[in-house]
Amino acid sequence: FLSVALPYCRYAKVGLHRARRPAGDSCWRNCVAGVAPSGARTGISRKGLRRWLSEARYESNWEARGRAEAAIRHIGTNAIPTLLEMLRQKDSLLASRLIPWWARHIAEMPHLPSLIRFPPWYRNHDQFLNSEAERGFVILGTNAQQTVTALMEVYEQNISPSSRAGASGALSAIAVVAPHTVPSFLWWAASTNQSVRVIAVAVLAQGQHEASLVVPALSKSLSDTNNEVRTFAAQGLGWFGAEARQAVPALVRLLSDPNGHVRTAATIALKKIDPKAAAKAGVK
Repeated sequence: FLSVALPYCRYAKVGLHRARRPAGDSCWRNCVAGVAPSGARTGISRKGLRRWLSEARYESNWEARGRAEAAIRHIGTNAIPTLLEMLRQKDSLLASRLIPWWARHIAEMPHLPSLIRFPPWYRNHDQFLNSEAERGFVILGTNAQQTVTALMEVYEQNISPSSRAGASGALSAIAVVAPHTVPSFLWWAASTNQSVRVIAVAVLAQGQHEASLVVPALSKSLSDTNNEVRTFAAQGLGWFGAEARQAVPALVRLLSDPNGHVRTAATIALKKIDPKAAAKAGVK
């Protein structure tokens, strides 16, 4: 048990051994001391990035959460290397077995002090770290747009379900506020890697970007072999309404798709884009 409950820093996974200090890395001292990375140690960020992330993700007091988000924005791009490393964290086999037990038997006991219910080693398992990293990228917004390629690599690696979910959430949030990233997602939408196509089309389907850029790519994705890709593409086209008329023939064909989710998405999209064509195709 004690071997799992070790002090955690961004260079140590919850596991059976202490992390070794990378030679010449000043961030080690900052992490252990709980202060912000070098270059970001100003008055607003003196708590340390990890503590600000935790407050921004879990604090119920909106004023305190706002202060935490402001601090993270102040740290800015200096936070990106740490956020990416947090997103790549994965628990050891022993920790992955212990943590669910602890969650059921200890963390759910409200009469116990918070420090016992949520000790440092528990709060630093991969799901917490992945989730807080995602929140950090969401807060940075346009300041994190240069990380979309690195985030897609994390998504592709599929380190764990929570890591992939965090990368997906970060990519979606950045794409909404940073239009310059759209060409990257258009390119990924045609990838030979099916998981990459899924997230790329899901991001483009948010309906937040120029129809002239996104509609042709989503229309092409309606013929993808992956059910999720076809579903996301149809849903996304619906957001563009009449601007997506070029997709009407393909959407009509999807009304007889073998997958129910695809058929439902195509039906809804067709009614939004061209009600007359929908009625003609028998859509009520």
